[in-house]
Amino acid sequence: MVRKTAFLALFLLVGAAFISSCKKEELSSKKEILSFFFEASKNAQLERSFYGDVKQTDISAEVAFGVDVTQLIPTIEISRRATLSPQAGVMTDFSGPVAYTVTAEDGTTKTFTTTVMPEPAPYIGAWTGGPIDFGLGLMRIHADLTATGEVTLEFIKILTGEKDAYSMKGYFEPLSRQNTEIKVEQTQRWINQAWSTESCSRTMMYQVITPQNIKLFYCLCHPRTEWCFQLNLTRE
Repeated sequence: MVRKTAFLALFLLVGAAFISSCKKEELSSKKEILSFFFEASKNAQLERSFYGDVKQTDISAEVAFGVDVTQLIPTIEISRRATLSPQAGVMTDFSGPVAYTVTAEDGTTKTFTTTVMPEPAPYIGAWTGGPIDFGLGLMRIHADLTATGEVTLEFIKILTGEKDAYSMKGYFEPLSRQNTEIKVEQTQRWINQAWSTESCSRTMMYQVITPQNIKLFYCLCHPRTEWCFQLNLTRE
């Protein structure tokens, strides 16, 4: 009887050790970010959701031009039983790379680096449109807008091919969005067949029609009184 009791105790002890060992072996080591995106329903400034591209430990995401990347709420899906630091679902500044650490159930970790960039401004490029008449004869407009906010507007007389004195160069805030009045600081004007220094403020606004067409609104002063013209421009 004593021998049977001792055998049973030994059996239970071995069994408990085996079960404990199995439990330790069952701890998950998975620590992946499965998806990363910005939901429109959680980000008021987004008109649609934007999804990131997860490649190994690098995550890249693109959002619409003009979106304030310093105030975005990410939605992040990770491996089952894992935890994430910092947490998802909170307002985050993505003006620079953001590191996320995923901790698996077994305590091992993996760090992912997230980079968020806005899409290129839709106004960037060389554009042409017209004809238009300011009361000085028909003119065609050539516009050159850069990613850094430099603008050149050339008013070309159709009959002679010469630039009119309305032609100007200047700069504006490069993050300006469409359907918003934009202050343009003029730095030069075409005078006596040459670019000459002349400072004043103009107003413009643009609307995206297609990737190849925008509508340009222009006023000779700022703040705007009334639009001098509204002209469809085609990308050159």
